[in-house]
Amino acid sequence: MSEGFVQNIRIRATRGIGRFDAMGTAASRHLTGEELLQIQAETGFSLARLDYLYGHYQALDRDSEDRVLRSELLRVPPVAAHPLAERLVDAVLHPSLGFRHFVGGLANFRRGEPLDRKLASTLRLFDEDGDGLLSAEQCHALLARLPATRREARAMRWRLNQILAEKDKLDAADFGHITRGLDLEQSLSLRFHCFE
Repeated sequence: MSEGFVQNIRIRATRGIGRFDAMGTAASRHLTGEELLQIQAETGFSLARLDYLYGHYQALDRDSEDRVLRSELLRVPPVAAHPLAERLVDAVLHPSLGFRHFVGGLANFRRGEPLDRKLASTLRLFDEDGDGLLSAEQCHALLARLPATRREARAMRWRLNQILAEKDKLDAADFGHITRGLDLEQSLSLRFHCFE
């Protein structure tokens, strides 16, 4: 996306011009410049990545009530490549409430998000009662889905059992301790192969 195009978005947004009439990205043909800039500010995604996600989102199959199908959300490349794809879709993305909801759910796992936010977001995917804590079962389910070698998995289970000997539920700090040594910064980040 050219700098001129991005500048055009900003100019149009500040002037309050509705839909774009110039050639541009898929997102720019269906979202106003103001909407694009708001979504960019809310999510931290670049305009190019928003366009990429918007193209995929618009192409998804929908049910008879125009809702995006769960199976389709699981096929969006950055979602499909994520180690927690099913939980991400079930806990955050489905049922879909529109493109803004979709990218808002993905934003917690974009590159550049601090690891502590990614860890907190990961815990929320498995925290079924919303108390900010994970039970032993929930923690085991989460650890089983993280990309880790056998040695790393054994070390995580050992640290988990140590913590569970002292308390029933785990918080984000406990989870950070259990997963230390794993490169969660990378493995929990969305992958956009078309850009990297």
